Amino acid sequence: MDMIPCTVAMTALNLYETGAGDIVWDKELVPVELLDVLRNRVDFHSFNYLGTYFVRFNVTRKPFDDVRVRKALALAIDKKRIVEKITKAGEQPGDHYVPPGVANYTSPKGLGHDPAEARRLLAEAGYPDGKGFPRFHYMFNTIKTHEKIAVELQEMWQRELGVTEELRNLEWKTYLRAQGDLDYDTCRSSWIGDYNDANTFLDMFMSNNGNNRCGWKSRRYDQVMREANATMEIKAREKLLQQAESILIRDEVPFIPLFIYVGLEYYDSTKWEGIYPNIRAEHPVRAIRRTKGVPIAAHQSNQTEKRVVEELKR
Repeated sequence: MDMIPCTVAMTALNLYETGAGDIVWDKELVPVELLDVLRNRVDFHSFNYLGTYFVRFNVTRKPFDDVRVRKALALAIDKKRIVEKITKAGEQPGDHYVPPGVANYTSPKGLGHDPAEARRLLAEAGYPDGKGFPRFHYMFNTIKTHEKIAVELQEMWQRELGVTEELRNLEWKTYLRAQGDLDYDTCRSSWIGDYNDANTFLDMFMSNNGNNRCGWKSRRYDQVMREANATMEIKAREKLLQQAESILIRDEVPFIPLFIYVGLEYYDSTKWEGIYPNIRAEHPVRAIRRTKGVPIAAHQSNQTEKRVVEELKR
């Protein structure tokens, strides 16, 4: 099996459509603008994925040190609109943080979409109708989808709360450094689980975890997580982890879950065996084989990306 390095979604699709590639595994290599077409194809596969897209607050900076402000910004977001208008791949709105399908765990429900309650909380925090609320930056790394989400959040927060978000677009390495140094007000973020357990999402917000990157610390949260990790009984451990997640997404809100990722792949399941959609999108290469009796097609890579797009839309 030959691996073809590729970082551009349209290029990956072109390689696949022309036969130069047989399998595309990475969800980042699916063109968002063609999802409406691709999702109707039998060789396009979508499934639950172990990843969450969220917005971080730097809680060491005012006014984000006030939990009422954080909750107000969270409640003002219409997450359903984001997944239907921008991402469009069947993502689940982020009513919780830990993705569904994680072993031995079901998430508690977080904050929903409630603009009226958002305005009440912001006024209670001293900013009625957004008056006196400082301009703040929303930081994101340079990818078109991140920018579209940033603009959508900008419009929602302005419309519902009267607050002004300014966009701060950074190259990947600079973005990571700024996030790690807490050199931001709010920023886009995401987490892909390292293993199939809720702990891979929840332990990162313990006070001493290097992936916290919000400046948020809670003795209560740390204690609950320590108890959970010392508990062997499955149901008792689940209850403790649910308590911990509830602290994050309902009580303290150091970040806002926006949506749960989905895995996106394309391959012809009649031609290939050993590929099975799973929450971690793991496909051991040694298990993949061409279906017996299916000939290896000659690669035809002379089509242009424009022609591929035109044919897909017919």
